[in-house]
Amino acid sequence: EKLHERALSYDVVCSYICHIGERFARSHPALLPIINELKMLLPKLHIHCHKELCQIVYAFCYAHGFGLAHGEGIETPWAELNIAGLSTCEMTSGARHDALNSLFSFWNWRKTQGMG
Repeated sequence: EKLHERALSYDVVCSYICHIGERFARSHPALLPIINELKMLLPKLHIHCHKELCQIVYAFCYAHGFGLAHGEGIETPWAELNIAGLSTCEMTSGARHDALNSLFSFWNWRKTQGMG
């Protein structure tokens, strides 16, 4: 079954959208139909730094199917992940990868537990 709504949430989507079709046509032409169907939206915590027109056109609350979303989920673990950098910066690349993978897995598990 085809997904009805897809969105790209990016801090500067109003600037990024200008040439996104051209970029994908050159580098990934097979993905162009998907890109053309995407709704481009501004994350709610970043939207207030934009012009009023951008706040209206690219707002989650006005996009069908995305009203309660905020587009900031990817940024929530940054504080903890930045601290992990202190302990992983001296590790070998394999050990660093394993340590960060464990941390991401724990973050996802904790998030999943909080949903239920």
